[in-house]
Amino acid sequence: MLKSLKFLAGTPPTFRPRRALGLLVGTAAAALLSACETDIEVPEPEHEPRVAVAYVLDANPASDKRLRELFDDRVPFVSVSQRLFDSRQLEGSTNATIEVRDGAGAVVERYKPRTGQPGQGGWGGGFNSTGRYEPLLGYTFRPGSSYTLRVSALNAPTAESRVTLPATVAIAEASLTPLRSTDPYNQLARLSVSFDDPSGAGNYYLVYALLRDANDNIVGAAFVDDETDGAVNVSRFRLSQPGSYSTEPFSDSGFDGRRLTLTNNVRYYVNNGGTFPGGPGATKYLDIVVSHITRDLYLFYNSRRVYQDNDGNPFAEPTPLYSNIEPGFGIFGGATDAVYRITL
Repeated sequence: MLKSLKFLAGTPPTFRPRRALGLLVGTAAAALLSACETDIEVPEPEHEPRVAVAYVLDANPASDKRLRELFDDRVPFVSVSQRLFDSRQLEGSTNATIEVRDGAGAVVERYKPRTGQPGQGGWGGGFNSTGRYEPLLGYTFRPGSSYTLRVSALNAPTAESRVTLPATVAIAEASLTPLRSTDPYNQLARLSVSFDDPSGAGNYYLVYALLRDANDNIVGAAFVDDETDGAVNVSRFRLSQPGSYSTEPFSDSGFDGRRLTLTNNVRYYVNNGGTFPGGPGATKYLDIVVSHITRDLYLFYNSRRVYQDNDGNPFAEPTPLYSNIEPGFGIFGGATDAVYRITL
């Protein structure tokens, strides 16, 4: 039951002699109390539990966990929908069964609930490991191949989705040109990367610039410096950062089959190695990562950005998230990564 209070305002009372004041106040109070509350019965919509999934399949070797730890959607997450009026905190599911099948229908990967420490969750955001899963078989997925995801969880019907991993693009050239900076640790530079877009069907991309130490540990990321990049940069090709609030997907619309070039002024922080135990090593490399992503993932990222922009705005239009999970909710996407390394 939802209760709605309506306070009814009538004509303001005029002042009376003191002896009538008590009677007036009592009468007004009684009238107000008798008319200010209305109970409205709102029936709860019927609800059949549905699986909610977030998983981006990539073609990196199963043993290479560095990028997967950085991008939280590359670690499978499963939850189950709740009733509309259920006030409990929505949490991940720990009893889901997850498998991926190849184009011939053979199971090539299974997953188990993740244990231990949470991952990075998009560069320092951190995510709870509840509902996260990790692979059991160590299969390496192949660009150009199709895969079907099947997920089942308690009290929810089995959900499916299919993805074809895009081809790996060829990075033709990349450069990092230092710009004037007064801080030796806070560097400003002009980043440029060019890669060849496959002709034919629409293609979609994300580009990252990740900082690594000599042991290949990720120690940071370059980000667009809007103050120096300025309004003159109207290109829709923009560098992304790990994390859901800085994802900048773009398509090859209007540039099909051509060489695409992304150019941004960027800032990045150089670590000198430090001395504390377990700390990151000195920054040595800048890895430019061009992720060739599926169309479904591109649509999901764009809908998520609109959803985040409208969150909390009472005047915004409804902004549902794009989904390709049936029956259910969420995203099953694919990404193949090409890497170009620059020694700093």
